[in-house]
Amino acid sequence: MSIPFKSPKPRHRYIIAKEKAAITRHFTRRAVPQPQAGRLLLGSWNIANLGAQRRTAGALELVTHILKRFELIAVQEVNEEFRTFAKIVRNMGANYDYIMTDTAGNNERLAFIYDTTKVKPLNMFGELALRAYEFPKRTVKVRYRKDGRDMIDTFTDLRFVPFDRNPFIGTFQAGKINFTLVNTHLYFGKFQNSNTRKKRQRYARRVLEIYALSRWADRRVNRKATYDRDIILMGDMNVPNMDEDESTFEALTEFGFMSLDYVTKTGGSNLGNDKTYDQMAFAPGGIRKRIKNYDIFDFDKAIFAPLWKKLNAKHPPRKALSKFNAHVKHHVSDHRPLWVQLDIE
Repeated sequence: MSIPFKSPKPRHRYIIAKEKAAITRHFTRRAVPQPQAGRLLLGSWNIANLGAQRRTAGALELVTHILKRFELIAVQEVNEEFRTFAKIVRNMGANYDYIMTDTAGNNERLAFIYDTTKVKPLNMFGELALRAYEFPKRTVKVRYRKDGRDMIDTFTDLRFVPFDRNPFIGTFQAGKINFTLVNTHLYFGKFQNSNTRKKRQRYARRVLEIYALSRWADRRVNRKATYDRDIILMGDMNVPNMDEDESTFEALTEFGFMSLDYVTKTGGSNLGNDKTYDQMAFAPGGIRKRIKNYDIFDFDKAIFAPLWKKLNAKHPPRKALSKFNAHVKHHVSDHRPLWVQLDIE
C-alpha cells in the first residue's frame, strides 16, 4: 500500500491566495502556455498518495490550481479511496471530467482528467495486459559501483512478469487530431547501485517492465489493426536519468520512441531536481511534428517562500532543502508535473 508522507513538525501555515498567486507567477516565469485555440496543453503528474494521504483543504486547493492549467492530464497514484481525486476534479470546474482504472499495485489507480470543451474521449480505453505468450525475455545489464570501481551485473534471459500496475490506454480527440495516451506508473524495485545482487535484480525487473511497454508500443505502431498509431507513452516510468548508459532509458527509447529532454531546460521531475522519473515518449511519425514546447513545472520553486527563507537561514543548504521538501511533498507532491503543448490544427 502507499505510505503517506508524515506531516512535518512544526506544521507550516500559509495563506492560500498568496500561494496560488505565486504559482500563477511561476507559470509565467516557466513559460507554461495559457489555453489557446489550435493548441492543446497536455500534462502528466504523479500526485503522491492522492486519497491515501490526509491533505488540508488548502493543500487540495493548491493541487487543483496547478491541474487547472492543463487541458488533458494523466494522473498517477490515485488511491483506492478516489473521492479526494473526484473532489479535486469537481473543483476544477464544470467543464472538467475524468476517467480512471480500478486499483492495482499499492492500491493505486491511473486516471485522465480532461477539459470537455477541448478534448473528446474516443472509443478505445483499457488496461495494457500482455498475454503470456507475449511476455518478453531479455538479458538485462545492471551497472553499479563497488569499491570505487564500475561493475556490471548481468541477468541472463530474465523473464517478464505481469505489470505491477497495468498501464492505462486512452484515446482522445482534440481539434483536428486523434491520439493514444498510455498512462503509466511502472515498477520501482531498487536502484541499480544497490549493494546486493538480489536488490539489483529488482532494478532489472524495472528495466524489463519498461522494455515490455516500449516493445508493445512499437508493435502497435506497426500493426494495421491498431486503433490509433499516434501513441504517447507518459507517466512515472521510474527512469532515473536520461543517459545512454542508463538501462531504463535505453529500454524506453530502444524502438525509436522519442522522449522529451526536459532535464536540459529546468531540471529533474523530482523535488531533488536530479531524477527524470517522469517521461513523455512519442511514437515515430506525425505526432512529433506537433510538439510546440515542453518542460517540467517546478512548482516547489514558487510555493512556501517564507518557510524556505526561515529554514535556509537556520540550517545548512542540504538540510534546509530536506526539511523544506518534507513540507512540499506532504502538502502537494514529491513529483513535478511534466507538460507538452501540441499543435491540434
